[in-house]
Amino acid sequence: MTARSRLLLSAALVAAGLSSARAVTTRTWRVTTWHDFDEGETSGVLLSSLGEADAGFTATRIDVTPPEVYASAIAPDGSVWLGTGDQAELWRFDGKTASKVARLSTGSEGVLVSSLAIAPDGVVYAGALPGGHVWRVDKGVAKELCKLEGAEHVWALVLLGRTLYAATGPNGRVFAIDPATGKSRVLWSSGEKHIMSLVADGKGGLFAGSAEEAILYRLGTDGSAKALHDFEGDEVRAIVPKGESIYLIVNELPKGTLPSGATPPPSTAKPHGTKMVLPPAATASVPSASAREKKGKGAVYRLDADGRVEQLHALAESYFTALHVTDALEVYAAAGANGRLYLVRPDHTVLTAFDFPERQILTLSLGGPHPLLGTGDAGALYTIEFAPPRDATYLTKVFDAGFPARWGAARWSGTGELAIETRAGNTARPDKTWSAWQSPAKITPSSTGIGSREGAIASPPGRYLQLRAGFGKSAVLRDVTLFFLPQNQRARVVEVTVGDDPGQRLAHVARIAGKPRSPVVKLKWKVENPDEDELVFRLFFREENELTWKPLGGSEPLTVKELDWNTETIPDGNYVLKVVASDERANPREDALDHALISTPFLIDNRKPEVAGLTVAYPFASGVARDSFSPISELAFSVDGGDWQPFAPRDGIFDAPIEDFSARLPAGLLPGSHTIAVRAVDGADNVGAAQTQFRVGAK
Repeated sequence: MTARSRLLLSAALVAAGLSSARAVTTRTWRVTTWHDFDEGETSGVLLSSLGEADAGFTATRIDVTPPEVYASAIAPDGSVWLGTGDQAELWRFDGKTASKVARLSTGSEGVLVSSLAIAPDGVVYAGALPGGHVWRVDKGVAKELCKLEGAEHVWALVLLGRTLYAATGPNGRVFAIDPATGKSRVLWSSGEKHIMSLVADGKGGLFAGSAEEAILYRLGTDGSAKALHDFEGDEVRAIVPKGESIYLIVNELPKGTLPSGATPPPSTAKPHGTKMVLPPAATASVPSASAREKKGKGAVYRLDADGRVEQLHALAESYFTALHVTDALEVYAAAGANGRLYLVRPDHTVLTAFDFPERQILTLSLGGPHPLLGTGDAGALYTIEFAPPRDATYLTKVFDAGFPARWGAARWSGTGELAIETRAGNTARPDKTWSAWQSPAKITPSSTGIGSREGAIASPPGRYLQLRAGFGKSAVLRDVTLFFLPQNQRARVVEVTVGDDPGQRLAHVARIAGKPRSPVVKLKWKVENPDEDELVFRLFFREENELTWKPLGGSEPLTVKELDWNTETIPDGNYVLKVVASDERANPREDALDHALISTPFLIDNRKPEVAGLTVAYPFASGVARDSFSPISELAFSVDGGDWQPFAPRDGIFDAPIEDFSARLPAGLLPGSHTIAVRAVDGADNVGAAQTQFRVGAK
């Protein structure tokens, strides 16, 4: 119902089949860009940065008891080992089922298994936090291998030859560990708080990523180090070398937030709609870096051999937690605050591969025979099949018409087998009171383009609407437009102001300076306009005791909320003003609404007061000041053109249109003829004056 909606008139007429009278107020919702699609929810659907949705991959949920599945590693036999919290448990997935192998805990220490490395013989090495412990698990038997001195967090483990390397915090060190004896030594101390990521560089050395400076290093096994790049951010969260390039996750976290790799204390997540809502993390010795309340920012980069750095994808309201790069150089990046797994293709096309109800994807294991990922908020495993599911669906966000609305047409474009449905309701979150899913009625090809179809939305009227798309064979959805007509809302005039105090003060200053008083009265009014319709205003006035309203402001209605009214020809008296607001220009005549508000009585007084009977019997000057309507508000005299000197009426109070006065003149006037002027001011700042001559002393 805004003025902008008239620009859509012709399109609305064609697509919605609405009459010209209705089309003025028709509005639309459109889903066509990746941002538009990304506001909805997917199940087995890929959302492309090209603004397309098509059938994607299949994910199957496997419930596990730990609230966090944080780390993963693929064993030589193809099984996937999993590090979990909040009881520091080690789990194993064999392709069919997930089972707990061991709990890694030393006294009160050991909340999360934060890192894993697996030897060719199947021995599993696990880092836990807090406490800085490293464990060895052989044939299901867990034994503490060592405790790293000064370390609380073991962020990453890498087995390189016969040495196990550990990235730690909060001292920012890399340790070298002998897997046979458990003896450890500091290989390199970065001077930073954390080394968050550590991987083999494929050339006998290591890549290491730091926090809080977000620097990528290359380390030699002799303890040498070289900084390769200093990123804009707070942490290098993950590193994946591929060919001659290095792929990385760099996060920028809110101030006071520790590295994103840590996990909070036990989750008390409770389901809320399709997402999981968690309370703020309680105080604990483990850094709470899941940033549930402050989401942070994240980006995926590629660093080439020649030093060129290219950003592949970025999140403004979330951060990245895990990274996987295929041999075809397709990049999978997991988000830690919106439950999404993104796919970046070599041509830089970005797709939302998955959108899970759990907000945190914490680990990816996509390179083995059993592709899966692990989540937090709450803990779960999802096995991944890189093939379209049978029931791939896309669900738009809930659209809010603002007020009860009638639905028009649904128009969509795409290819393949697409099934479009809508549902409607009057609650912001869909519940049992919403209507069932219904296909549009009378679906026909649309004239707007190849592959476009349209039909009348069959859902009952309501305030909220949602659309669901089902994807069959070769289905691709590129654009959706929904037409609706909100119920017209009445604009209300809530305040009428006639004149204002600053104006009165200015008038007083002007009068004192000898300038003529203006008969122009400034009228203003305030309006509540809930649906932001274009409004026009009509003004009327009458004397307080009259019955007939007289128009004010000309023959055409006003479009602004103020008017300067010249009252010069208006008889003095008390008046009232009526302001009528109408949305007639934004709605058909039969649907237009108006509202009126009448002001409190106000005075119009343009006549000057009179000073009568002015006489002087020195040292007193006397007379009468009178006005036709307003009380006298000020008296002053001037002798021989001198300064004006105020004085009070005879009764001492300015409270009536007629005031007698007797003013004492200055003593010591020289004998001879003098002139006195007396000025009277009424309540409307009109000024009247009189003067006379008088003598002092003998004639």
